This record gives sequence, structure tokens and C-alpha cells, in this order.
Amino acid sequence: MKAEDYKRLVRLYVPEAAFIQGKNLSLSEGQAHYLRNVMRKSAGDALRVFNGQDGDWLATVAEINKKKALVKLDHQLLEQKQSPYVWVLASPVKKEAFDLMIEKSCELGAAKFIPVTCEHTVVHKINQERLQAIAIEAAEQSERLDVMTVEPLSDLKKCLNSFDYKRNIIFCIERAAAVSLAGAAKKLAQKPLAILIGPEGGFSSQEVDFISNFKNVTPVSLGPRILKTETALIAALAGVQLLGE
Repeated sequence: MKAEDYKRLVRLYVPEAAFIQGKNLSLSEGQAHYLRNVMRKSAGDALRVFNGQDGDWLATVAEINKKKALVKLDHQLLEQKQSPYVWVLASPVKKEAFDLMIEKSCELGAAKFIPVTCEHTVVHKINQERLQAIAIEAAEQSERLDVMTVEPLSDLKKCLNSFDYKRNIIFCIERAAAVSLAGAAKKLAQKPLAILIGPEGGFSSQEVDFISNFKNVTPVSLGPRILKTETALIAALAGVQLLGE
């Protein structure tokens, strides 16, 4: 099978402890349904699987029915590589926009997504399990070898008060004097980073003062226009990924 043929195969995340050649993996009921009823796969068909720690593997469907599927590990296609260890701290917004933020954060290489509530946050509940499922689907589609972790909802101040001070925070702030994202990303290249994005109403003046007083915080501007929360996050992550390299 040629390299381009491998890329056309269905790819699934199977969080097993370890991948060993010849081992049989049991898929979830949802994955079994997807393979059988959506992708029309049957015993003997090839697919790709990954677990976030052992790289990308070629596998073969060994058994499949309405509620169960077993796949056999054939051999490793790609060795494990970790994504850049960038975290996202972002305020929840309406469902479709927040789903997009989770999806694009995973596609753009974020290792962890921490939803945080701010003074102007409108949405105060999230479905962490559903959001993690979105991150898994994004990892499968984008050919990541690991999966972004979605953390429980946290209060911004409590989160920052317990934060790892060795991690630099890129504080995306509007209507304020701040360095450009390009300048900050180049200066902080190869360092542990977190990107902080506020709610639709922006940060309050009290929050701006609180955040700015923390160690290793760099306020940055994303340009002259006021961006939606989801747009700001995508722009910041893409900029950090491009300029940090």
C-alpha cells in the first residue's frame, strides 16, 4: 500500500494503554456503528488507529457487528510526536462558536483547553464530555498523533492563582496599548505558552489589572479590528504556531 493510500483510510482514536503488533483492540459501540453503518466497513478492511502515545498504526478489522468491533494491530506507520505544548484559556461562548473553538484549537495543535469564566461571560455551563469528543474527532481528522485535553470549567481568577508560573501567558487584549502577536510569539518561541482569550464583552478593567500583574504575562494586540472570540482564538493560535517556528 502506498503512502497516499494510507491517508485515505478511516482513522480512529483508541485510548488503549499500549499498542503492540498483533494485539486486538476493542472499539467503542459508537465506533463500531460508525465503521459498520456509516463507512460500510467489514472484516478484513484496513484502517488507521492511534492512542496518543504510540504513534499511528495500520490495523485490520477482525470482527464487526451491530454493537462490537475488534481490530488487529498490524504495524506502526508513524512514530509518536507531541504537539507544541500550548494551552488555551478561553471564556465559553454560545454553543456553535464554542464547538468551533474546541475543534480549531485541537487542529492548530493546542495541548490543553481550559474554559474559564470571566465577569462578562454569558455561558456558565459546558458539557465537558461532549467537548472532549469534538477534540477527539478533530484529532482524527487532522492527523494529530495526540489529543487535546478539555479541562473542566474554572473561574479565571482561581485558575490564574493556581497557574504554573513557568508558563508564559499571551494575554490577547483589545483597545489597549500592547505589543504585536508577531513580536511576542518570536520572543517566546520554544517556551511553554498559554493563550488567554476573553468573552464576547471583553475583559473588565479589574480583570485587566489582575491579569497584567501576574508574572510572565505578555499583553498582545491582534490588530486594529475588534474580533469575535472564536476569530481571536484562531488568529492567536495560528500566529503562535507560524511565528513560533
